Amino acid sequence: MIPIDYLLEELKKHLTPERKQRIEEVAAQRTRKLSLVLEDIRQEHNIGALLRTADILGVQDVHLVSQKYEAKLAKAIAKGSDKWISLKRYQSRESNNFELCLQALKADGYDLVVADPEGETELADLKYSGKPLAVLMGSEWEGVSEASSAAAQHRVRIPQFGFTESFNVSVAAALILQQLSNDLRRSSYPWQLSEMERMEIELDWTMKRLGNSAWPLRDKIEQEWREAQ
Repeated sequence: MIPIDYLLEELKKHLTPERKQRIEEVAAQRTRKLSLVLEDIRQEHNIGALLRTADILGVQDVHLVSQKYEAKLAKAIAKGSDKWISLKRYQSRESNNFELCLQALKADGYDLVVADPEGETELADLKYSGKPLAVLMGSEWEGVSEASSAAAQHRVRIPQFGFTESFNVSVAAALILQQLSNDLRRSSYPWQLSEMERMEIELDWTMKRLGNSAWPLRDKIEQEWREAQ
């Protein structure tokens, strides 16, 4: 099998220098020490805004869990961010989708963080302590489910000083992820992607940037590599 580093470098030769540089710069800032879980978000513009927030803050993985409501994405709000993140969907009508998502997070070593007005941890006190954190945002109306609240290791409250009962879900997620992202990036913890993860993501992004020419170019590079062996 063709080495991924060789394939990636050959494909990058077909990008403009500006696009190549941008892909490498963004990949260097990506992390999997934080992820975002969206549980039964109903409004498609909120899903789009949440994906956009994850991309902007360098969060690579978003888990989209549908139990009661079918998730839909507003492309205009997402601004193309769904192309640059790794979107993992749990949407089977026959399964406990939250439990499937929770099992996957546990297997990868994540602790669960939920936004809760009655949470014991105030946002300013929420710190990254070395263990990957998955921030779960619940439905716009019902909030986080009882199952997700019970499974969470951290329940975070965001200070409020007005009459309105709660923040919009995308705003609340942005506040929590910004707090954690800042703390993580200031820490001495190894928060960046592994070399293999970075190359895999750069390869995916490069293929998307190349558009219709991507697969013919890839096939040609792989064929030439095989012939040279």
